[in-house]
Amino acid sequence: MKKTEPQSIQQDASCKSATTASARAGLIYWPDRILGPPPGLTEINVVCWGLFIACFLLPLFFSVKSHLKTGPIGDFVYFYGDGRLANEYAATRLYDYALQLKVFDEIDPTRGSLYGPSPYPPFVALFFGLFARLPARVAYMLWFVTSLAFYTIGVGVIVREIFPVNRLRRSLIFCFALAFPPFLFNTLVSGQLSSVAVCSIGVGIVNDRRARPFQSGLALSLLAYKPTLLVVILPMLLLSRKFKLLSGLLTGASILCLFTTVVDGAQIWRSYLRFLRFFERVSNTSGILKRWMFVDLYSFSYPFVHWLPKWTNVILLCVVISMALWLATLWRKAANGSRPSQTLAWANALTWTLLLNAYVPIYDSILVVIAIVLTFGALIELGLMIQTVWNILLSMVIFVVSWKTVAIAEKHGIQLLTILLLFLGIWQLLLLHYTTRLALCTKLDGYPSNP
Repeated sequence: MKKTEPQSIQQDASCKSATTASARAGLIYWPDRILGPPPGLTEINVVCWGLFIACFLLPLFFSVKSHLKTGPIGDFVYFYGDGRLANEYAATRLYDYALQLKVFDEIDPTRGSLYGPSPYPPFVALFFGLFARLPARVAYMLWFVTSLAFYTIGVGVIVREIFPVNRLRRSLIFCFALAFPPFLFNTLVSGQLSSVAVCSIGVGIVNDRRARPFQSGLALSLLAYKPTLLVVILPMLLLSRKFKLLSGLLTGASILCLFTTVVDGAQIWRSYLRFLRFFERVSNTSGILKRWMFVDLYSFSYPFVHWLPKWTNVILLCVVISMALWLATLWRKAANGSRPSQTLAWANALTWTLLLNAYVPIYDSILVVIAIVLTFGALIELGLMIQTVWNILLSMVIFVVSWKTVAIAEKHGIQLLTILLLFLGIWQLLLLHYTTRLALCTKLDGYPSNP
């Protein structure tokens, strides 16, 4: 029988050789005769953090400070208003749209009748009832700090898990994560809840990687605040046979529902379901939803459905179904696969949650930060350094385009971020296919350096 070296040793050797090849390749493209030797991570960190503080952080601070004196408090009106409804009215009136409009307009009349329905579950209103006991702008600043803490925790635990010893890489990722416009403006400044999802998913994935499935499920149960975020994650958990994790998720969600039922009564759920049907009808007919603010494939195709031939729409639907089936097949194969396979399964689930959905506003796209970090982790574990460079380039394009993607979509009707997320999703699918193909081979001599 042929004696082979331990797989970890072979992976390290493969990683070193791939790193050397990558470094040599990088020297070809770096104009060292003009700019000198390529900068190291320390220099890149100093430049990036300096730009972030000077160009984004300080202007943002003064803008928010002056804005709060007389201006609106963004989308936080919805959550603060829901909290006031929970505090001041009967539970069944929480989903009275006319009353919602009245309360929202009292909090911030600058938007007038432009407020849409607030379709969040009743336990969200109970939580923000605590904030609603404070003046609106004080509550906004408190949520601003809380949201920043949620996001920092979610990104922090994932980055520390993927890069346990490299502080410079962690610092650089944090810099770009904080400067990501869907977080900085559409979530943090606007007062949205997506930072809760980042924290929930980040803590959940880390617990799953550390063989604590029930605790992972409890963390993921916070996603019940927006059930559409579970549309892709739940099938992934089922196909990957993560039943203990699912039990933790269901337990956490049941606790939230039980607490709400005790406080508001069982009738609150009937009102909530009826309001969801109303929200769907209003959203599709009234034009309240700003489709250029959404990144899912359905919203991307929405401007074209009126003039594209019907057979084109059928083709698009077939493509989406094919991608979903491919994704499901790979999840099933990766159920008991290698660590990179598990990592990529999560990365795919997050990216395709943003695409294969019917309601993904721009602020929810911050989940792509975790998906990208997980992809980096899998590539490094596999020793695929050249592919890591391509992943960096794609990530940078997503970051740069995200600064203007909403304005471009509003003006031209094309959401560029959706296109880039589709590229990222297909890229992650190919990587997952590669890792599952490796798992089918027996007694490998080590991971190859190229797929």
